[in-house]
Amino acid sequence: MKYFEVDEAQALIPKLEEIFRTVLEIAPRAQDKSDVVKRLEDGNSPTDLAIEKAQLEFLIGEINEWLQRIVELGALPKGLEPPLVDFPARLGGREVYLCWRLGEKEITHYHGTDEGFSERKKLPRELH
Repeated sequence: MKYFEVDEAQALIPKLEEIFRTVLEIAPRAQDKSDVVKRLEDGNSPTDLAIEKAQLEFLIGEINEWLQRIVELGALPKGLEPPLVDFPARLGGREVYLCWRLGEKEITHYHGTDEGFSERKKLPRELH
């Protein structure tokens, strides 16, 4: 597993913003398509249902491909609402995750590997 320094993780923010911009453009279309599929599941139109399901699967595949790019960078996508990313790191000799949320211009927080975003803590000032 790759461990990130704060500056390495921060250098990826522009790329992450680009990825999430794209994902957030696709996600509402996937949600709309999912709603259509749910409505059609109760109807008598198996052909329409099959078409809509295929389109939904395509959109979900697109989202997953974009999120996979984050994984390939060595980071972990943790959510879309809000968009969150964790970066494996070491702090004070222990494994932690540096955490970032779309809209933050720099990485200023971390949390333990057994904790989530809601338990995040401020990084020591000298690290950011």
